[in-house]
Amino acid sequence: MCDDDCPFCSARHMTPYKSDDWTVVIEQEGDKFVALCSPETAEHDPNYRALGTFPTRAEAKAFLASR
Repeated sequence: MCDDDCPFCSARHMTPYKSDDWTVVIEQEGDKFVALCSPETAEHDPNYRALGTFPTRAEAKAFLASR
């Protein structure tokens, strides 16, 4: 998560509440599913890195849950 200014009240350096966490994602590439993770060192862009390739989305999801 990254802190930012609130778009509604302009409060400064606020952490989003109930926001989507896009630190880890699963993308389909052809018939495979790739588990991607953005490191904590990423600033304004996610800078995703592949953690593994799996034959099913369920396996990729289970892998990410086990980390």
